[in-house]
Amino acid sequence: MKFSIVTTVLNGATFIAETVRSVQRQSHTDWDYVIVDAGSTDGTLEIVEELIEGDDRITLKQSAGVGMYEAILTELAAAEGDMLAWINADDFYTPWAFKRVAQHCALRNGQDWVTGLPAAWDAAGMLKLVRPQGAHPRRLIRAGWFHRDLLGFLQQESMFFSGQLFAKLSKRDLGEILSLRLAGDYALWRRFAQHSNLETLPSVLGGFRVHDGNRSVIEADTYMDEVRREGALFLPWPLTPIARGAYWLFASEAARRAASKADGEMHA
Repeated sequence: MKFSIVTTVLNGATFIAETVRSVQRQSHTDWDYVIVDAGSTDGTLEIVEELIEGDDRITLKQSAGVGMYEAILTELAAAEGDMLAWINADDFYTPWAFKRVAQHCALRNGQDWVTGLPAAWDAAGMLKLVRPQGAHPRRLIRAGWFHRDLLGFLQQESMFFSGQLFAKLSKRDLGEILSLRLAGDYALWRRFAQHSNLETLPSVLGGFRVHDGNRSVIEADTYMDEVRREGALFLPWPLTPIARGAYWLFASEAARRAASKADGEMHA
């Protein structure tokens, strides 16, 4: 199974090396990786060029002024991998991520859409938390329940999806995603859920790095404005904590069952 990964970056010198190395250090070695620089002036290009020298699986492109989702969707559409993903220039994968996904898809005779347990690292690279979120019901993704003000976000850094699933996006789908500056991931997941279930593995595949420069934190309100325009579901306040609590009980139990199953398989 081949993986095709995309990273877009603009002035990401602080963390880009760790992001690139997290792909290079994968125990599953059948992958290609495109890094699109949108006009960095802080030394990002030089860092990437040094890291990828001699590694012909990685391509560095320069596209100054190109929007993040335009670059991501363009590269995903051109990708040749069986499984696709993008990783932001300040986040990273665990070394076993690709292998774990490949093994799972082989056992399941193909799987279009896979994620791991949501995790977060701090600026120094320390794993700070893993959420016991072992299920993401398709109907709730499709209906727009997964956002900050209801059930929480789906973690983009852990998402892997097949080229076949990506190819099911219509021109209208792609245009609507491109109309969003920040919440394109939210829009993409809703459209994937029209065609496939999202399966959650009881393992950490990647993670979000929390630091002072996170766009998703700095521009959180703008992101949520786009989510609202995308038709997200919001509940009245008395119902919101009830729905959230019920979902977390369900998701935690699903994570426990998946971990128990994996534990049994390891000791069989």
